[in-house]
Amino acid sequence: MSPEIIRDYRRRVDESQKAAAMPPSGFRAKPISDSVRMSLKSNQKLQTLFTTPNTVSVMAFYDRTGKAWPIASFVVGRADSFQVYALQEGSNQIAVTPLVTHGYSNLIISLVEEDRPIVINLETSDSKTHFRRDITVEGYGPNAAISPTEVSVKVPPSNGTMMAFAQGADLPSAAVKLRTSDNNVEAWSLEGAYYLRTTDTYTSPSPQEMLTGPGGVHAVKIKPSPVVLISRNGTISRVRISQ
Repeated sequence: MSPEIIRDYRRRVDESQKAAAMPPSGFRAKPISDSVRMSLKSNQKLQTLFTTPNTVSVMAFYDRTGKAWPIASFVVGRADSFQVYALQEGSNQIAVTPLVTHGYSNLIISLVEEDRPIVINLETSDSKTHFRRDITVEGYGPNAAISPTEVSVKVPPSNGTMMAFAQGADLPSAAVKLRTSDNNVEAWSLEGAYYLRTTDTYTSPSPQEMLTGPGGVHAVKIKPSPVVLISRNGTISRVRISQ
């Protein structure tokens, strides 16, 4: 065979292998990494975890203070369609892999020291797939870190704006980044209010809203102030905020 015929043959083999590896649509599912908040009430809107064959989706559970909430047990509706396993004993993370191209089921999860279950829809999709989902549960887990400041916020905020600042992603386009005198405190101005993001304990002035996200990151909404107080390792520090 001539070199040209050999190259053509190898090109065709390569194209065939690529086609076999790709989904029938010809496109890979769009990866999603997001964060949601869930209550333990029975009327909680069900959340759906989208999965795709040949990929692993992981969910991590946190309590409202941002601390890991370990998983006690779980059961999947169709074990022949979805493989579900904890990443390690006592972990707050659970992984899901679909075993079929098209399928759906549900997943029941029991958290340590919590009698009420969490229900998750499982669904395959060829257009999108969850690589990672952080779930903050509106409750206090066994590792909860409760501070007086957090307890004083009577109504737990759950709006998308506060969640965006807690995640540090998908921030409102109108948010203006402000300067701070502390690298561990980020600040933005939005609609006549300041939004702060920090892993330290917020102290003063009084917050209008507060939300603790995964990893113990605090999002705080306050009235505009040039100075705020935070507590770090038991020491109160002043943080200056400017345009």
